[in-house]
Amino acid sequence: MTDIAWLQLQQQVEQSCEGSVLLDVTSCVATLTINRPTKLNAIDSAVLTGIRTALSGIEDDPSVRALILRGGGRAFSAGGDLGEVSALVGDKTRFSGFLDYWHESLLLLQDSPVPSIAAVHGFAYAGGLELTQACDFVVLGRSAVLGDQHANFGLFPAGGSTQRLPRLVAPRVAKWLLMTGEAIDAPTALALGLANRVVDDDDVFDEAQRMAETLSRKSRAGNAAIKAAVHLGADRPLADAIAAERALAVDHMASEDARIGFDAFRSRATPVF
Repeated sequence: MTDIAWLQLQQQVEQSCEGSVLLDVTSCVATLTINRPTKLNAIDSAVLTGIRTALSGIEDDPSVRALILRGGGRAFSAGGDLGEVSALVGDKTRFSGFLDYWHESLLLLQDSPVPSIAAVHGFAYAGGLELTQACDFVVLGRSAVLGDQHANFGLFPAGGSTQRLPRLVAPRVAKWLLMTGEAIDAPTALALGLANRVVDDDDVFDEAQRMAETLSRKSRAGNAAIKAAVHLGADRPLADAIAAERALAVDHMASEDARIGFDAFRSRATPVF
């Protein structure tokens, strides 16, 4: 994608969500910033629209190898925008439609061929925590706090945590966090498997960039195939999962990126994809 095309995409993202999400692209890494600092980056329909618009453009450009998702201001995200949600819940049809839009948006992020990294500072609560669960990797600031606060207010965590969280941590742990609203610190989140790295607060974005740069040196097609295989096999019996893996492997190993990798191995060079 040309510089002009990227500028047009940036403008399209901002226009689609009235500036609630900002897009920046540096080299092979795209960064999405939730830009509602006065609302602690509460996630509303506009934020979801901005993420969707950005993902569509990012995926169309094979030069983008990684995506960083972050929050502006003093936190990653306080969760879903309860002002919007509270206005919808009285109408089951409208609220169901909102949930459809939320789930579709997080699935687009989860299933994107571009690996994503959540760079979390401050806190990620409720819907913010759900957003991190849809990302492939998570970097936490040392003082960051994670938690699902729905139970503290008698609300249901309808954004996917009842399904994603038990797949990321032990079911007993997931149920405790969901039913009590208990918040956990960064070291605990790391120990539970909810994060990949914990770094000093000032280094969160830099660490996410380092991780993104590592991913950007790999085959985008190869990483996309690995990600698809992991997701396809997650809920299948082992034999079925291996069959799904085999089909993806056969396709990828016949690809141009695989040929580049074989040639580099033979010549003892570093492959450039």
